[in-house]
Amino acid sequence: MTFQKTLISLAIATAATTLVGCDDDENSVNNPDIGGGQVLIYTTSGEFLDAANVGHLPDMVKFADDHTLVVANEGEPEDDYVADDEGSISIITLNSSNTVQDVTTLGFSEDMLQGNVRIKPDSNAAQDLEPEYVAVNAAGDTAWVTLQENNAVAIVDLNKKEIQSVKALGAVTVADQKMDISDDGNANPVMNNPANIFALYMPDTIQSYSVNGQDFYVTANEGDDREYGDYEDLEKAKDLNLSAELQAALDDTDMKKLRVLTDLGKNEQGVYEALYMTGTRSFTIWNSAGEAVFDSASDFEEELAANFAATFNTRVDDVDYVDANDAEYEESDFFKDIVDEGMVADQDYEVIGDKVYYWEGVDARSLKKGAEPEALALHQIGVKTFAYIGLEKQGGFFVYDVTSPENAEMIEYVNHIEYDKKPSEAGDLAPEGMVAFTQDSQHYLAVAHELSSTLALFELAQDGTATAITSVALGSFDEGAAEIVDYSAADKKLFVTNAETQMVDVIDVADPSNASKVSSIDFSEYADDLQSVSVKNGLLAIAVKRKDD
Repeated sequence: MTFQKTLISLAIATAATTLVGCDDDENSVNNPDIGGGQVLIYTTSGEFLDAANVGHLPDMVKFADDHTLVVANEGEPEDDYVADDEGSISIITLNSSNTVQDVTTLGFSEDMLQGNVRIKPDSNAAQDLEPEYVAVNAAGDTAWVTLQENNAVAIVDLNKKEIQSVKALGAVTVADQKMDISDDGNANPVMNNPANIFALYMPDTIQSYSVNGQDFYVTANEGDDREYGDYEDLEKAKDLNLSAELQAALDDTDMKKLRVLTDLGKNEQGVYEALYMTGTRSFTIWNSAGEAVFDSASDFEEELAANFAATFNTRVDDVDYVDANDAEYEESDFFKDIVDEGMVADQDYEVIGDKVYYWEGVDARSLKKGAEPEALALHQIGVKTFAYIGLEKQGGFFVYDVTSPENAEMIEYVNHIEYDKKPSEAGDLAPEGMVAFTQDSQHYLAVAHELSSTLALFELAQDGTATAITSVALGSFDEGAAEIVDYSAADKKLFVTNAETQMVDVIDVADPSNASKVSSIDFSEYADDLQSVSVKNGLLAIAVKRKDD
């Protein structure tokens, strides 16, 4: 059974406008303004064509075919949680002139839910479900949309323009997977963690591929929590009302500060009998029925512990800089976390603008989400398909042969970060977006790094391994000048979202070894803020917030 809830703006008297004197269906335009965001349609040469009105906060846009786009409208709450816009999925149809012909925006309802889909207490499916990322199958008739905070995926029939279901993804038992959930200062993923501790998949990025006519979906299971104003759904285990069994298991360990979700695991008396973490520190391959056929489980942590023990589960952290003459100096995080810990300027930390940046140290992320697999790309080389999974906090990316979905195999881990240098000099940091492509019979991977604001290019060999070619600086450190990236084969160019300039940067990769930024697309006439881009056959789609949002 499928369900459909189509969002219609009450402020719009009619959802369709037909051009006067025209009978052709292609001239019938259905593009109602429902008060949400927009997807701007450009040519890859920078010519504006049209704007599609979609739901609130369009986080990801994806071409399903030459004339169809799918948009994940996250609909996040306001910072104070007073208002929570509805999440939704928009399907955009373009006509032969590449302007908008139809926009259908689908909302959510309880009868779509299958399994234990996580819904915030005192909320509902319509408001709480937050679409994050879109994957479209090879046939172009089905989309899977991740609902990260809800630990679920929405399955969408693109032909019928209906949400078929919202499927819960479940959890893994931490005791069954080697995982480091202590802050003892060592790289030590182990199997014998306490019972009744679970990890939700909570994927961010999702991609799709086909094997022998069967669809499979790949997810990077980053995990996420919510913090809006006074509301936060993550807490240290030691601060919760734990059952005697859990209390005994955590006593005298370095796991007491493990970050867990506050809305799961409680009995009717408010006692936590189970603890739920965010993210499984892995990637998963799912079949079209939503069943996991492969999970990398402890692969990532075991590889990092074995070969990156000195920087295991680290990341670049930051605090506000406070001058020594400031009255708040000794109460500031800068004093407590940096000065009082004996860190030395230009050796252990650096000041950039009003922020202080430093490496957190070994094991710093083990109580949270570990290395945080987030970025993801799939690519076929010959008869084989490879997955590239970027680690947002640890940095670098894993390469897997996923040709046989049930028997995926690690090929290598690529990490060129110089952890002994200051963060701004350490290399490419925080992979956020990836795209793999074929050009002139060669295979490449482009990785957009949010923290370092760089775009790194790699050449891919027949066995999937990656060799670094170059890195292009696109903006200032920690300004998000490189986030989401897509490739245009016709132009031999990459298109990258730049949150610092609020433009789409165009990178010429005709000669990958000499890749360079050649122009930017300025959409400020139409919108204020961009979220993502997608490219297809000379068209560029940009997901944006409205000017009046």
